[in-house]
Amino acid sequence: MDEAIADALAKTHVVAEFDDTSVARALHRSTARGETVRLVRGIYLSRSVFDGLKPWDRELLRAVAAATRGRVRQPLCGISAARVWGVPVLEDERAPIVDALGWDRRATRVASDVRYWATSDDRYRVVEQRGVLVTDLPRTVAELGVRSSFARAVGALDWAIRVRRRSGGPVTTRDEIREAADALSLVRGRARLERALAFADGRAESVGESWMRVLIHQLGFEVPDLQREYRMLDGRRFRTDFWWPSIRLAGEFDGRLKYRAGDVRGDTEAEQIVMEEKDREDAVRSTGDGMLRCVWRELRDPRLLRQKLEAAGVPRRS
Repeated sequence: MDEAIADALAKTHVVAEFDDTSVARALHRSTARGETVRLVRGIYLSRSVFDGLKPWDRELLRAVAAATRGRVRQPLCGISAARVWGVPVLEDERAPIVDALGWDRRATRVASDVRYWATSDDRYRVVEQRGVLVTDLPRTVAELGVRSSFARAVGALDWAIRVRRRSGGPVTTRDEIREAADALSLVRGRARLERALAFADGRAESVGESWMRVLIHQLGFEVPDLQREYRMLDGRRFRTDFWWPSIRLAGEFDGRLKYRAGDVRGDTEAEQIVMEEKDREDAVRSTGDGMLRCVWRELRDPRLLRQKLEAAGVPRRS
């Protein structure tokens, strides 16, 4: 388990572990004052520790705490299992809800802050990950796909079948995901999952790239090829995120993390990273190809992305 999550987990207060009911009342009052955060019912954490975590880690902690501190005794599934696996979740849900498997096929229900999903088998493809019982990766993304928007499903699937995994980690295949969906008789939402599986591409290297590709498709433009490799005369080799061969246009998604010093590329300074990207763009243009750059703001407002694609001459789909 990540050190930050393990440290925060050790600092949680679980009401059930105290015989004195005054402890629960004290925690409720502390939460009302904003000094404490309720992760899920009966499990609390000091505000200072909670605020010190990244937003993604806060939601991961919520799921892990529920599963390991007695709140949920069923395997995690859906978005909560996805967080444990590290699957990126687009259109992130910030409501304090933990997803877990139900016990049978009866309708999905919500009990306080836990959502129990009806299932034909609550032990099929269940494994331990980060010390937590969760659905395995193929089942997790299959169930996520039938319940999610096209964009969220593609973002998760691109990650799950990714060809290049920088630090190793879990990976699955389309066949394994379909096998899980078949075994669980996932009918409702299955067409949505199949559309996402057909569109998914394991060459995408970030959820931002996945989201941008989905928006390009939904806006009616020609979807680009991925990971175009350039070999320069001076021996340099590099890849661009996108490439439209019909108009010789390369594309890059510049996520904010790309320019945060030390966050993605060791101790490299942000200014140096910007210079490297500029050199890459100059090199691409020297081959006669154009370059299109997009950032998060254009994904959050597709009108801006449409304007940029039109200005660059990206063709519409036939």
